[in-house]
Amino acid sequence: MKRILSLLIASVVSVALLAQSSFYIYKLDGSIEQYLIDEVERISFEAPEVDPDQPIEPDQPVDPEPQVAVLTFEDADAKFPAYTLDYCSVDVEKWSDIIPAADQQSYGGSTLIYADWSNPDGAPYTWTDAGNTGLTHTFPYNWGTYDFAGGGMVISNHYVSLEELENVGTGGMYNYQLSILGEQTDNAFAFAYCDSKVDSEAKIELAFEDSVARQINKMKVVMGALPIYCMINGSDFSEAYDDDDYLKLVVTGYAEDGSTQQVEIMLADGSDPSTWAVDWTEVDLSSLGKVTKIAFYLDEAQQISYDGGNTIYYKTPLYFAIDDVEVQL
Repeated sequence: MKRILSLLIASVVSVALLAQSSFYIYKLDGSIEQYLIDEVERISFEAPEVDPDQPIEPDQPVDPEPQVAVLTFEDADAKFPAYTLDYCSVDVEKWSDIIPAADQQSYGGSTLIYADWSNPDGAPYTWTDAGNTGLTHTFPYNWGTYDFAGGGMVISNHYVSLEELENVGTGGMYNYQLSILGEQTDNAFAFAYCDSKVDSEAKIELAFEDSVARQINKMKVVMGALPIYCMINGSDFSEAYDDDDYLKLVVTGYAEDGSTQQVEIMLADGSDPSTWAVDWTEVDLSSLGKVTKIAFYLDEAQQISYDGGNTIYYKTPLYFAIDDVEVQL
């Protein structure tokens, strides 16, 4: 009787399979398994003969795809809890809350990013991509205060054309200090200024808030509008670039044990603007490995010395921007 029942079930299954491309097994635990007809040789209700010297191996688990998060600086992607910048009484709920206004880009123009010198030790401009990548940045303490003039990474969404900069010249270009070249859009990014003093230790840092090491896969980078203008036209402080000039971004990754790796990104090499990073360029940072933080500084060929050579500054304005920072969680 059992054999007759088995044949009957097999016949029914065979007829059903002819009209289907796949069939499904409903298990007692509530799970369902799907099988493709093309992958099935036969169906049997008898246990297979097993060679005791070659037991059937269970399916090996497949490593899941690595999970990633991307820091975009767009309001739609803001997941961090609200906080207040006490020094300027600004409540922050989204990225655009900490973007200086377009007419406040010049030195001292925005209380968001320039210090109250009556309280130089006040809380600095800071942001954290909590609930997403976990990356955080705080203005470094430089020149006796927390101030964009000493370096830092500001959220911006300002754009300017090269023609506009050429019209205002050196005297008016700092009204576009937080801008990149291009037509105005709502796309936001992190805009950085490196202190112009030649000091590789005066770095801007992005760190993981919880100090747990993770891999930063990649990011996009572009030069600020001001250095591009100065490299093409020169300024009161710098010369137009010639074939021996360069501007280089150095990214240093810090592992949990304190060891470091570096990635160097040539933003401009020589005098041909068509070879410069005037448009967004994707940079691979995976060679840094797992890091607790990364730090940025700019290096360029043009330098000027003061105090009999005791103090050396770079000539070109040291501005760059980053966006779409991808972190492997």
